[in-house]
Amino acid sequence: MESEDFDLSKMTVEDLFRAKDERRKRLARLSFEEKIMIVKKLQEVSRSLQPLRAANKAKRATEAVEIKIKTR
Repeated sequence: MESEDFDLSKMTVEDLFRAKDERRKRLARLSFEEKIMIVKKLQEVSRSLQPLRAANKAKRATEAVEIKIKTR
């Protein structure tokens, strides 16, 4: 299924499984070098998100959490 054909309103479960299978086969056909390039790109993305994750974690750590316990 090509990206220009992608319309969620017309997707069926069978379409999703078919697309998943096609993607798996396409990725399996890639050369080792292409797969390594993909891994390196994913690592770059992960590294670029690290400061945002750290800031979000720090923000959550400083927020006051109120836990309400319902009693009779």
